[in-house]
Amino acid sequence: MKNKQTTTSKSIIARSRVALALLIACLVGLIARLVNLQLKDSEDLKGRAVNQYTYEITLEADRGNIYDRNMKQLARSSTVQTIFISPRDIESDAQAELIATNLSEILGVDKEAIIEKTKKTKSAYQIIKKKVEEKEELAVRDFVERNNLHRQVCFEEGTKRYYPYSMLASQVIGFTGTDNTGLTGIELTYNSILAGVNGRAVKGRDGNGNELPFNYETYIDKIDGQDIVLTIDRNIQSIMEKYIKQGYDENKPTYGIRAIMMDVDTGEILGMVSYEGFDLNNRNTLVGSYLERYEAFEGTDEEKQKYEYELLQEMWKNKTVTELYDPGSTFKIITTAMGLEENIFTPDTHYTCSGSILVAGTPIKCHSGKVHGSQTIAEALVNSCNPAFVQMGLDIGHTIFEKYFYEFGYTEKTGSDIIGEANSLYYKDLSNPADLARNAFGQSMSVTAIQHIRAVTAIANGGYLVTPHLLKATIDSDGNMNTSTAYDNKKQVISESTANTILKMLVNSTKNAAVSGYNVSSKTGTSQKLSRKDAEEDKEYYISSCVSFAPAEDPQVAILVIVDEPTGQYYYGSQVAAPIIGNILSEVLPYLDIAMNDENVVKSFTVPDYRGTPVDQASYAIKNLKSNTIRCIVRGNGDTVIDQMPRVGTTVQDGGVIILYTEENASKSTVEMRNFNGMSAKEALAWCERNNINLVMEGIFNKEFENCRAVSQSVEAGKKAEQGSAVTVSFIYKEEIQ
Repeated sequence: MKNKQTTTSKSIIARSRVALALLIACLVGLIARLVNLQLKDSEDLKGRAVNQYTYEITLEADRGNIYDRNMKQLARSSTVQTIFISPRDIESDAQAELIATNLSEILGVDKEAIIEKTKKTKSAYQIIKKKVEEKEELAVRDFVERNNLHRQVCFEEGTKRYYPYSMLASQVIGFTGTDNTGLTGIELTYNSILAGVNGRAVKGRDGNGNELPFNYETYIDKIDGQDIVLTIDRNIQSIMEKYIKQGYDENKPTYGIRAIMMDVDTGEILGMVSYEGFDLNNRNTLVGSYLERYEAFEGTDEEKQKYEYELLQEMWKNKTVTELYDPGSTFKIITTAMGLEENIFTPDTHYTCSGSILVAGTPIKCHSGKVHGSQTIAEALVNSCNPAFVQMGLDIGHTIFEKYFYEFGYTEKTGSDIIGEANSLYYKDLSNPADLARNAFGQSMSVTAIQHIRAVTAIANGGYLVTPHLLKATIDSDGNMNTSTAYDNKKQVISESTANTILKMLVNSTKNAAVSGYNVSSKTGTSQKLSRKDAEEDKEYYISSCVSFAPAEDPQVAILVIVDEPTGQYYYGSQVAAPIIGNILSEVLPYLDIAMNDENVVKSFTVPDYRGTPVDQASYAIKNLKSNTIRCIVRGNGDTVIDQMPRVGTTVQDGGVIILYTEENASKSTVEMRNFNGMSAKEALAWCERNNINLVMEGIFNKEFENCRAVSQSVEAGKKAEQGSAVTVSFIYKEEIQ
């Protein structure tokens, strides 16, 4: 019995020892594991813990503003939100459904797409929508607050690009993508300056979604972008776009209108237009003819989508640098400069035009269809005589011609800061006389608008080649303006004497580009699109252009306008492009405070308020105006003016009339407006004087009223107009010069 008890006791002790050993082994294993976790896996575990209550956000750098030369804001960034969800914090399917339903309704995002994102339960960052503006942001915040979803629905501050003037200079300014990176225009060219550098930060939240203080060294501050100042003048740009739209409506060019205005001495671009433009704030929306072409397109949905994309790409182009064209007769400026500079001919040298000329078996006709006979260089230039310039080109010879073609910058890009400049097309070897002959009057070569204005501007600045550019200055974070000097270099290509000689030859040579009160040197061009003629044998297509320098005595600006394939009644550059320049300069030159030459002015007068003035005093004031051709008519027997026509602020010109009313019941007569289309200014003025209507004439230079015709009027023919009211009539001169 005792042995049995002893055996049992020993057994218990043995089992206890085994249990204790196992317990000790477990404890040792546990301690070892804890030591291992502390020493080896602590960083990994700490990271997992941190992830449970932290999230990382991007600190988006503020993109720099873009200003015009007068510090008018052309592009800016406004604060917006990125709305994102944290699926790992969503507590139930019902909560996921609530979030998806409401965010879909508020933000206009597909509900099923949101549901799919709520299923990514290991993620704390699933973007629902970027660039959310204030109205939608406030609606989301209200939803979050009402449903206590601070952990599940979150906000991340960012920026959105905004363009205050929408369509102004759209191809020049360009736009950014959804990530605020420049995609076109200045936004792309100077993206590295404007963009800045994004930062990042880690934020912590408690169980209720409240932000916690967090001290991990993962905060990298953002560096905001710099502002830039352009050479563009918003007012000049606006004036150019206004009259280019008018020219577009009148001539309906198939491929639009492009234009550049440049400071002749610095190369600063004051205005640059590629019409039609687009809305920078809605860049993916087709407008104007682009929309019409899209709507007329027939095809499958896939084909229509592809065509829409192609149209958008075309609409966004800055065609002053991307498109090539034959400069036509405007290039005759360069041919003239070559010969004068090399003393191959002088201003008094004569060349004979017999209506055409045969070169290496190729007949070349004079565009006018006339025989100009013997002409000086100046006469040949003003007459734009092709046979005369063929002879000049052959006298210059291909070696000298090729040399100056290179010197004037036609064989290379301009070095400007405008993205997308195309390479010119030209004959490197002009030893073939027929090729040289065509080049001499601006055919059989293709250049960009920016190349050509750079070259011809040499006659306006004493013979220098300047670099066209858009950047004027940058502004750093401290507000310091750093003026750009990158484009200050100049290269002299002809002498000042040669430049001035040609400039004088062209003074007021193109009446439709001339401006009342100023002298303007101009040359027009009309080049046939031979590639289009090959495709459509029964019809000819043209590019109409004009280049001008003003004022001619001391040029400040150069302007080039190109109308690509006009489809209206006229196609000569003198009829299509020149009037656009005349209209633009009529506003730009006074805006630039350039003094007028009174000899060339059609006098005008802004009507003041005569109401309440004694009629005798008002009549005396009108009759003693500097422009003493304005008539005064008094209707009524009262002593005081109680009404008047034209209204206060109306502009009247020589030959106008002001009617003063002195009684309430005084007769106010009306007339049926005349159709002025095709009438000369002299005829239109006579009708208006007979009917007591004020004629405001546009396009008239130096009081030359005969050799012009009316093309549009502000008051529709047949409408009733009160006597004393004003009608604006636009005229163009009957110039049939290329």
